Amino acid sequence: MLGAPGTGKTSLLLDALVTYLGNGGDPAGVMVVTPSKEAATDLRGRLTDLLCDLAGDVDGTAAADATGYAATGTPVRSVHSWAFALLRAVAQLREEPLPRLMTGADHDLLIRSLLQGNAVDGTGSWPERIRPALPLVGFARQLRDLLLRAEERGIGPDALADLGREHDLDMWVGAGDFLRESRRVVKLSGSHALNVSELLHRVLDELENTPEGRRILDRQRDTVKLLLVDDAHNLDPASARFLEMLTTPGARVLVAGDSDQCVFHFRGADEDYLTGLAEDADHRIVLSRSYRLGAAAVTAVNRLGRLLPPSRTRVPVRATEAATEAATEAGTEDVAGPAPDLVIRRAPSVTSERLSVADAVRRAHVTDGVDWDRIAVVVRTAGEIHPLRRTLLSHGVPVKVDPTSVVLAEQPLVSSLLLALDALVRPLTVAELQQLVESPVGGADPVMLRRMERSLAPVLVGTGLRAMEAVGLMVTGRADEQETEAWRRRFGPRELGLLDQVRAVIEAGQVVAEDGGSVEAVLWAVWQATGLSTRLQTRALRGGTLGSQADRDLDAVMSLFDLAGDLVERTPAITLETFLDGVRAQELPTGARDRRGVRPDAVEILPAHAAAGREWEVVIVSGVQEDSWPAGPTVGGLFGQQELVDLLDRGIEPTTIVSRASSALAEERRLFLLAVSRASRYTLVTAVESAGDEASVPSRFLDDITGGEEATAVENADPESEPRPHPVDTVADSLPRVLAMEPLVAELRDAVCDPDRPGHERRAAAENLATLAEAGVYGADPAEWWGTAGPSSTGPAVAHRRGDSEPTLRISPTTLENLGRTTGPACDLASFLDSLRSTPTTEPMKVGTLIHALAEGFADGLTPEDAADIVREVVPWLVDGPAWTARPLTEGCLDAVDRLHGWLTQRAGNGRTVEVEKKLEHMIGHTDTGLPVILAGRTDRLETTADGASTVIDFKTGKNAKTVKEAAGSPQLSAYQLLVSLEDGRRADGAMLVYPRVENAKVKVLQQGQLSEDDLAEFRALALATAARVAGPGFSATDACGDTEYACLCPACRAGEQVI
Repeated sequence: MLGAPGTGKTSLLLDALVTYLGNGGDPAGVMVVTPSKEAATDLRGRLTDLLCDLAGDVDGTAAADATGYAATGTPVRSVHSWAFALLRAVAQLREEPLPRLMTGADHDLLIRSLLQGNAVDGTGSWPERIRPALPLVGFARQLRDLLLRAEERGIGPDALADLGREHDLDMWVGAGDFLRESRRVVKLSGSHALNVSELLHRVLDELENTPEGRRILDRQRDTVKLLLVDDAHNLDPASARFLEMLTTPGARVLVAGDSDQCVFHFRGADEDYLTGLAEDADHRIVLSRSYRLGAAAVTAVNRLGRLLPPSRTRVPVRATEAATEAATEAGTEDVAGPAPDLVIRRAPSVTSERLSVADAVRRAHVTDGVDWDRIAVVVRTAGEIHPLRRTLLSHGVPVKVDPTSVVLAEQPLVSSLLLALDALVRPLTVAELQQLVESPVGGADPVMLRRMERSLAPVLVGTGLRAMEAVGLMVTGRADEQETEAWRRRFGPRELGLLDQVRAVIEAGQVVAEDGGSVEAVLWAVWQATGLSTRLQTRALRGGTLGSQADRDLDAVMSLFDLAGDLVERTPAITLETFLDGVRAQELPTGARDRRGVRPDAVEILPAHAAAGREWEVVIVSGVQEDSWPAGPTVGGLFGQQELVDLLDRGIEPTTIVSRASSALAEERRLFLLAVSRASRYTLVTAVESAGDEASVPSRFLDDITGGEEATAVENADPESEPRPHPVDTVADSLPRVLAMEPLVAELRDAVCDPDRPGHERRAAAENLATLAEAGVYGADPAEWWGTAGPSSTGPAVAHRRGDSEPTLRISPTTLENLGRTTGPACDLASFLDSLRSTPTTEPMKVGTLIHALAEGFADGLTPEDAADIVREVVPWLVDGPAWTARPLTEGCLDAVDRLHGWLTQRAGNGRTVEVEKKLEHMIGHTDTGLPVILAGRTDRLETTADGASTVIDFKTGKNAKTVKEAAGSPQLSAYQLLVSLEDGRRADGAMLVYPRVENAKVKVLQQGQLSEDDLAEFRALALATAARVAGPGFSATDACGDTEYACLCPACRAGEQVI
């Protein structure tokens, strides 16, 4: 049975099956075969619906005496599922252990583990030139691809090695020996595992050459009376041979397919089985009318088909009369007919394209009433899925992604559970602990985490612990009771609840592990303690975007439990460490076991190959670019995989140069044909077209379906005519609107607040916002707008530190320097915000820290030689730029350190007492509002004579020095002199700035003379006034506001104007 997409091939197969059963046929004698398990699952669901209708309704009336339907097994299987069932039956007859199938991730892990052994032990017959590549992931992937291609064609280890010797290809010889080694390892492990590629050849060998196999074969031939094969174009030769072996002359066989939809050649698919059966015209059914596709899509499919290589089984497709009439009406001028069923959208940017996809999905659901699960977004590769997923979720679209598109250990919730299990066997790093606390297991947010770190910082001084390390000791039970009690007193109720939650999760796993529980039992205890099961289940049942994400999380956790159960079943004594290593070592996605009876109500995003055999009402084909669709031809790689396929399938010698461009282009065109023929209502095809240095060019396939007089696909259709199921076209520098509540509310709010808008527009926007607010839409009510809320606090921004009797305002000499600069006005708000943030450590800052540390070391007796060794060792690690910049930086630091040591040596021996990193702190008075002000700082070097005269020395490690006048009036140096004058038994005797890195033969020294009592009193008053400026809650605007990095937060700046 031949037919193009949507002509009813699968429906005819199901109708034949239902008719057979309705006429009294034996259900045990029916087998429906599909190329994949996904297709089998979908077909099984459709068959169940048909059989329920058959049992409950006869001739259109309810049947009270309907007998229903019952069978001993499922009548729908993938070809591999059927073959595996027969192999297990053979093993049962022999009373041998039952075989099991390895997942792709397990097979990849096995290959990488054996290659690691080859690399370490020097084993294997690999050429010496490639041995350094053995541990690399790319090497393992290419080797696995070669082995799969060989096993699909029945080539074993000896045959592969012989082919390598015959054609002088040492990589094939090494691969053959490796395949032999891997089979021996699997056999010695006692797991009786085999991969899918060798399954069919193993079954064929058993059925043909063993007594038990022949018994099973005869039994199957006697049983199966009706064999229905769907999508036969995607069967490989081994699958075809398997089906032919099970077919007897007395059985009825119906095979359906379309050679133009064969897109799995890279997996060994071959349409020869289908085309061979179709040679006999007396036994050929041709379906040419598509009941799925509209007129535009039919034209596109036919045009693409004509550009493919000639095929005797190609059937030109026709649209139904209704679809043709609808297309005619749509093309008639002045007639508002139905929208076209195939629309092409060229967007000016990737962001615009993704928003267009989101808009199309939402319009299909909101305007056209299409259920979420009847909409699909098809992309070329799995790498394009996650950006689209984020865009759709952000616009309120529930999304479903096939688990086989994501590695299990990379699923967010699985990663969190694995960290909780890690905590049972080893201490977590600070980064891991932070990830666990911020995950759904802990439930913290960054603000809470920062609050916890600040709360613990004072009590951890001198302990050598960081805040998150202390948290780790508490949640794992490794801290003693006194420490735990002291630390917990620093937290509020929310922080304590978070600690107790994480502690309960880890403790639950520890209890089961200490009792000798299995890995599966420990995992179950940890999962139960999280309390996420009920929450995620409730969220999933509610549906929507949060529901789709909960669905995804639950599927991932079920897959983790499946993996744990399988491992425990195969290796009951497996340790928790081995389990964790095994899960993380898997670098290929693993398919999930779908136990649900219903599909999740969510939009599916999937790669084009995964769309084979599927149908939706609305399909968006996204990212149709010239550089990705068509993709370039696949080359043989290091192992010459394609050369092996050519040799085995076509008899082409490996040394023969073969152009694969045309065949690769045909394969990509077939894949595009498949993608644009999945929708029963309409298809949207999107691409990016932009100019510039990184121009984006739409795929040539768009020209294939739009060029010529007969093309009826609509490009950039007018969005104003109704109904239009495609996004609005935009100019090159704008983004399309998305039919979602959040963008609508934002646009209305912008219109209301824009003084440049006409009055009638602002009034209309206000009325619409009022309507939305009455309906309960969040953000529509002005009371919920950020800009209309009152200040969160009207008090001064002061700290109440431990040991202080009352809240105090703390300032430093550096703050006074920044706010009292003479080169221009300072920004009070910027200074206040600087005091709250943690500044990233730059290269100059790290170099400065090193020089300050060496200056301190010189005071303690550090020699110049040791200092030079430290510079040579440390400076290369401080470089942020290219490695070559380390040498000139090191040389510059050596010169600076040498000059600094010489200057300090000259000042030694004058009877002064030297103190380094001296902390100075005093209350200098009160602000006008009565707020105490504390001035605190730390001097780099303080030299004091016997009579108490103290000189402050501040080292500056920059390359640009102040002027003499600036140094004389430096607020920082004045602040240090004020602090020294307040010390008992001291008097300020001036201050100086020392620059050892200024390009000069000597250290540059700038001095500030001794301040008199009047000068100190005047500066104290200035410091109090400056402190009041940064106390808040209000800050004075200056001309410097726009020059800071906080302009976006300043209401006096254009960038910081209030957004409401």
